[in-house]
Amino acid sequence: MSGIEVAAAMVILFAFAIGIVIGVVLVVSIASRREDRLYSLWGQAPDATCRGVRRLVGAGVRGGWPLDGLGGQGEDRAGPRQEPER
Repeated sequence: MSGIEVAAAMVILFAFAIGIVIGVVLVVSIASRREDRLYSLWGQAPDATCRGVRRLVGAGVRGGWPLDGLGGQGEDRAGPRQEPER
């Protein structure tokens, strides 16, 4: 391959990668606006797109307010910690 062909291939690959990034950002933005408009972040996701975006960005609540359990009570994203049985 000549230098021109390699450069063209790199430009095409770069454009493809940028397109993927722009697409992901666009889908996340649309789903976020939908969640805000419907005030649905406290409950179940309204559709598959919003569910996927929640999973992608790690947003979600396991009941209660989002900051419950962050005061050193032994709870984290995985839920309450279980004490080992003796």
